[in-house]
Amino acid sequence: MSDVIHSRAYRDLRATLKAEWRARNAPCALCGQADIEYDGPRNAPNSFELDHKISRKRCLAMGKPELLLDPTNCQPSHTRCNRSKQAGEGKPTMGETSEEF
Repeated sequence: MSDVIHSRAYRDLRATLKAEWRARNAPCALCGQADIEYDGPRNAPNSFELDHKISRKRCLAMGKPELLLDPTNCQPSHTRCNRSKQAGEGKPTMGETSEEF
């Protein structure tokens, strides 16, 4: 199941979520900008890319490849934001502090 991202189930999930997010112009979960090009060319900086809250690498390392198909582990992002995040957890969103005060 480590090849789950090439499966039909993954492609179907991605297409379903992309259509839902496009319909409501969902912003990038990583930077907050609402300018995702949902139909933009693949690999273009502002084009849509599905981001996993718990990274694909971490899901596999934890022995939980089923999380890759869990819609609650998915969020919309720009290609540039998702690629800069890589296997990390992303940047804190607005309203979160980077330190405890």
